[in-house]
Amino acid sequence: MSQITKTVTLSGASATSIEDAIGTVLGRAAETIADIQRFVVVSIDGSVDSAGVAAEYHVTLEITFTVKDSTTHD
Repeated sequence: MSQITKTVTLSGASATSIEDAIGTVLGRAAETIADIQRFVVVSIDGSVDSAGVAAEYHVTLEITFTVKDSTTHD
């Protein structure tokens, strides 16, 4: 049987870096999604504090994972 995948869009943030924001999203996704195959960064943005310094990094990812084969129970 061919491998079937599904893609979902998830977003998250970090006060540290873009890389940390990506890691946060992937780590949280891995808690409930098995067989994550790849991700695509859809968007990156952030917020700035009153001093004009980056305060938080936001990422939106498309995460693709393998759909499990169904099993029949008699």
